[in-house]
Amino acid sequence: MSSFATFFTRNPALVPLFVACGGGVGGGLLYAMYTLKNSPEVMVNRIGHPQPWNNVKQHENPKLLTINKDFFDSRKGLESPSKNY
Repeated sequence: MSSFATFFTRNPALVPLFVACGGGVGGGLLYAMYTLKNSPEVMVNRIGHPQPWNNVKQHENPKLLTINKDFFDSRKGLESPSKNY
């Protein structure tokens, strides 16, 4: 048996602790990767477009959780307000 298996057979009460901590670390890493990939506020490419949040259309939803989904559907025909400024 490996040293990990021996440790867990001698201390079975620690298995849920390691599973919970591993799940928390894994979930945190997955959320960080999701945010780096999908969030318009995070800029990884400093050479490209300096204001990537201007690429978000009126009807697109970059949020992780949306309570009122009909709001973005109602904005599909509107033009961008940044053109006025």
